[in-house]
Amino acid sequence: MANSFVRYTGDGNTSSYSIPFSYRSTADLTVTLAGVATTAFTLNAAGTTLTFSSPPANTTAIEIRRRTSQNSKLVDYASGSVLTENDLDTDSEQAFFMSQEAIDDAGDVIKIDNTNFQWDAQNKRLTNVANPTSDQDAATKHYLENTWLSASDKATLNNVNSNIAAINTVNGNISAITTNNSNSTNINTVANNIGSVNTVATDITKVVAVANDLAEAVSEVETVADDLNEATSEIDTVATNITNVNNVGNSITNVNTVATNISDVNTAATNITAIQGASGNASTATTKAAEAATSATNAANSATAAASSATAAANSASSVNVTTGLVIAMAIAL
Repeated sequence: MANSFVRYTGDGNTSSYSIPFSYRSTADLTVTLAGVATTAFTLNAAGTTLTFSSPPANTTAIEIRRRTSQNSKLVDYASGSVLTENDLDTDSEQAFFMSQEAIDDAGDVIKIDNTNFQWDAQNKRLTNVANPTSDQDAATKHYLENTWLSASDKATLNNVNSNIAAINTVNGNISAITTNNSNSTNINTVANNIGSVNTVATDITKVVAVANDLAEAVSEVETVADDLNEATSEIDTVATNITNVNNVGNSITNVNTVATNISDVNTAATNITAIQGASGNASTATTKAAEAATSATNAANSATAAASSATAAANSASSVNVTTGLVIAMAIAL
């Protein structure tokens, strides 16, 4: 980095540029745009930023350089005068700044590169070069194109340049074809991928259909489960009904017993009638009376048993209760 100048390249938009070095006064600053000095700028209060009146054009070479006075000394010592700090500082600054500027100027010249001891142009063009006169003189572009080459050589060179341009065009076309081939491969790959995506989409549709079928099957299973629960409840009801039927069967048996007892009662009544009809035969009447008494006893016992059977039948089935009640009522009446 230089100690007495800074260089920028304009971009057509930027107006302000920083000044990274020290200087005594603005009179020591030299500002050039493309090598032409300009004063169309201002400085900030600190003197560290320079702003152009308008942004320098794109690619414009901008240089801000300090040039300390070299024509005269800034301090003149006189015998008997008072030596001040300001005088000493001014004198030393002039010498210090001039040495920096000299070093910077030396750094701008072409020097021998210590890596190979060859002149180094620092990747910059050489300008204002004279035409060569000796065998080892450097040749300029103008000399090569207008002096060294004959008219036929230049025509040949132009043809070669045209052919080179054509070759470059062909190379560009080949590159484009290669790119297109690559793109075709990529397109085929994309097409295959699209096919795979479509296959996956179809599989997803199938999976969705299976999922829907599974959901429907689950719903049907739930319905069957509900039906099974209902059937289980109905089975429990049937079992209860079977138990009730068995109880009714028992009640019917009891009713049959009551009917037998009623038959016994009817026999007793017949005997009583016979007794009443055999009043003329005392012996027969006595016998019949004894038989009637036995029949009456049997009838009483049957009536008691019938009453018990009727009670059991009433507890077993409501449909039998009415019949049992009638039987008991008949037995009691007899």
